[in-house]
Amino acid sequence: MKANNVIVLAGQPNTGKSSIFNRLTGSNQHVGNWPGKTVEKKEGAFKFKGHLYQLVDLPGTYSLTANSAEEIITRDYIIKKHPDVLVVVVDASQLERTLYLAAETSMLPVKTIVALNMTDIAEREGRKICHEAMGKQMGVTVIPMVASKNIGFSELLEAIKKSVENHDPDERPIQQEFEGEVLARLNEVKGLIKGLVPSPFTEDWMALKLMEDDREVREIMRKRLGPDQCLHLDKIINNGLALLVADSRYKWIQKIIDASETKSHDTKSLLDKRNKFDKVATHPVWGIFVALGILFFAIVAAMSIGSLGLPFLKIVSLASDGARILLGPGPEWLSSMMADGLIVGVGIATALSFFLMGVFIVVGFLEDVGYLPRLAYVFDLFMHGIGLHGKSFMPFLMGFCCNISGVLGTRVVDSWRQRLITVLLIPIIPCYGIWAVVSFIGTIFLGVKTPMVVLALLITAALHLALTSFLLRRFIVKGESTGLIMELPPYHKPNFKTIWTYAWTNEKGYLKRGFSIIAMASFIVWFFSYFPEGKIETSFLASTGSFLNPIGNLMGCDWKLMAALIVSVMAKESALPAIAILYGTGQGLSSITGLASITSGGEHTHNELASILMQSISPESALAFLFALTFSIPCSATISVLYTETRSLKWTAGASAYYTLSSLVAGILAYQAALLIF
Repeated sequence: MKANNVIVLAGQPNTGKSSIFNRLTGSNQHVGNWPGKTVEKKEGAFKFKGHLYQLVDLPGTYSLTANSAEEIITRDYIIKKHPDVLVVVVDASQLERTLYLAAETSMLPVKTIVALNMTDIAEREGRKICHEAMGKQMGVTVIPMVASKNIGFSELLEAIKKSVENHDPDERPIQQEFEGEVLARLNEVKGLIKGLVPSPFTEDWMALKLMEDDREVREIMRKRLGPDQCLHLDKIINNGLALLVADSRYKWIQKIIDASETKSHDTKSLLDKRNKFDKVATHPVWGIFVALGILFFAIVAAMSIGSLGLPFLKIVSLASDGARILLGPGPEWLSSMMADGLIVGVGIATALSFFLMGVFIVVGFLEDVGYLPRLAYVFDLFMHGIGLHGKSFMPFLMGFCCNISGVLGTRVVDSWRQRLITVLLIPIIPCYGIWAVVSFIGTIFLGVKTPMVVLALLITAALHLALTSFLLRRFIVKGESTGLIMELPPYHKPNFKTIWTYAWTNEKGYLKRGFSIIAMASFIVWFFSYFPEGKIETSFLASTGSFLNPIGNLMGCDWKLMAALIVSVMAKESALPAIAILYGTGQGLSSITGLASITSGGEHTHNELASILMQSISPESALAFLFALTFSIPCSATISVLYTETRSLKWTAGASAYYTLSSLVAGILAYQAALLIF
């Protein structure tokens, strides 16, 4: 059955719009990007009383002025697609702010319903809202809701059905009233553009947007107005007219609130009680300690959830061994391809999905309870040091666990320029795989100096971040830097269904796009580590390492260390078992499948490997290798999500090339410094 009726959800961020969308569509939803944009597009379908409806969740936006891609997408969809019903979601506890978008949509020729969400929070604060009075003032149907508790959905569905079945094309909300100078200027602008407004825009709406100095609307009308008319328009819209329009809207909003809301005498004390924790959580000093404590438990929780996938690795190992035995009578390359290529590739991608699910659940929880914006606020000053704002902090933090989750976590950054810069900077963050290699190699060659090496790596990473951010902002991703403009929503009790839906939606995105790429990348690494003779020591991978000898000599690294650096493209921690095989401990292991056993083979295996490495590698070369590994080309999984998030081969290839170069430079400089130190 095809949905003939299109319903759209619009609203400011943190009004509960996603909760309504997830509740109505359930599993009948899909997420992608808007055509030509990197803004997330969510669509779904739901049935009610035998009718099928298409539901579109428009990006969260504070207004319909062309200041961001989200605002342009939202208003263009409403105006040009002309949906059957527009549902504007507002926060009952934040009416002064969240009704502003409804004030703007009231000027559009579309059937509108206002979903008055979070009425329970408003009531706890001593606010009682009469939705009938509000609906009368606005000229629309207002439905009180508590989406987190599934309250109000039946009334909302009935209102949608009734509005769709009302075929009166002239039905529209009562328009807000303008007076004084705003009304005089509005009439003047309307007279100037009369008969020149292109379809499907209306004269009223275009006139208001011109008064607000909307850059997109201004460009549209300048092409239709003559030079004298353009000069006249400039004279009209100057002198802070946009502020007068905004002030007029807020007066209209206050009139609605005064007619529909009553407050109890203890409202102030209730608000003070709610804000008591916030005073500490957003404090410039104490807020950092609170944030670090919350983040510590968040990371532990994410890793605990991710660890549920560890037993799966044993299953992969058993499946790999079983395939080797089953295909043993056949060609050796066939059994190795299945056991070491396909099965291991799928296994790595699957095990990674558990970890990412843990990250998505934790991020969803922090966002649902209202703490995530405060995290961005607390660390905003720190992030300004590298030219970003606070919303980029969370992806950076997630990058320490895994660069993949860090890249995916950039979806919380609303500015595309800021998000792109953050995505491109994430590979600089040393992930847990790098720290595993650093701790192993460091204890062998550097002993008590290992903490100093870790500190040096962190300082170098910070300098690398600052330099790369400067280069990106100054020469490559040009544009105006934006400050952190956001509201701090009220705290909410966690809605675990909403959190699960958020996590599962993002997980499906990874399974759909990243899973196959990661599995394929692992298979490619197997191919080059196996052929032409079935041994990694004589493979194409080893030949490539030998080819890089001239560069390796500058870092004090022989071909084996260079080959291990190449293997780290599969996963940073895979460099260690690759070293084990290439230097002799792993003889008899012809592929990457058994490499993980080297790192967990017990004290005997560790001591044996340490003895061989100390005879083959100098401390200076080991230090150079660690720096080159830390700042090397991102792992294949990170490269794949770089592409899926930027949708650009140019950015993905450019980032890979840049970090390959930075790896070699870091290795050479570290080696030369080590020659002076040791």
